[in-house]
Amino acid sequence: MRLCTLRTETGEDVGVSMPGGITTLSVINATAGTLYGPTMMDIILKGETVALAATVASLPGAGVPAAQGEPVFGPLYRHPPKLWGVGLNYMRHADDLGVRQPTDAPGSYLRPASTVIGYDDDILLPSQSGRVTAEAELGVVIGTTCRDVTPDNAPSVIFGYTSLLDMTAEDAIRVNPRHIPWAKAFDTFCSLGPWIVTPDEIPDLSSVRISTVVNGQTIASNRVSAMMYDPHWLVGYFSGGMALEAGSVIATGTPGAGVVQDGDVVEALVEGVGALRNRVRQAAARTE
Repeated sequence: MRLCTLRTETGEDVGVSMPGGITTLSVINATAGTLYGPTMMDIILKGETVALAATVASLPGAGVPAAQGEPVFGPLYRHPPKLWGVGLNYMRHADDLGVRQPTDAPGSYLRPASTVIGYDDDILLPSQSGRVTAEAELGVVIGTTCRDVTPDNAPSVIFGYTSLLDMTAEDAIRVNPRHIPWAKAFDTFCSLGPWIVTPDEIPDLSSVRISTVVNGQTIASNRVSAMMYDPHWLVGYFSGGMALEAGSVIATGTPGAGVVQDGDVVEALVEGVGALRNRVRQAAARTE
């Protein structure tokens, strides 16, 4: 299944991709007499995708009208329990920063939910940084609260995959690598979506290509197979001795980062998952 969050005239609704377009969850519930959701997080927590897919398949196409016009996406959801990020998982990104790629364990950081935005929301450049980069990544969405998962069992706890833009105040890291939590934590520095795609939609995860695009120019591109630590290994690593709650997201690392400035448009293109796009704006200066 392919799921998104839509902004509608009556508020936000879950969108479900169908051959004729995107149908809202509220329409599916009204048509089938079901009570799925009502939010994306509810679907994740209740493990409803299999049943929802069966319900959708059982309905005649004409009985589930698709939304009209261009979709207006909202953030997938605003409060992931955990937002783990992986640093330097591709050699190219290590070269961007002029550092060595870690060989014993992945570089990592935990960021606050206040960083989360969605498709077409503005990325705000903070006044505390003069060099912000944007990085396209594959995001792993956890579907089952878990701990001490082995890489082989990781697929059983994954809800799906999403496109992700990870922003970094890179100049802060160049001053001192210990500033990574600060450099990643500014508001709007983690864009998710617009789609979550369930694993059955991706027959070969290793072949998925991730590309960072700024103003239409591809800055960097590579496949999951080029990661030092693959997504299943990362689920095992981050669940080691620590609960990964359902709805948590792991950003699996970027093939390369692009410096962004006021007015730029940045995209994360993840094959088979979706195209995420945001515009960059300079945040308003602080007033005394």
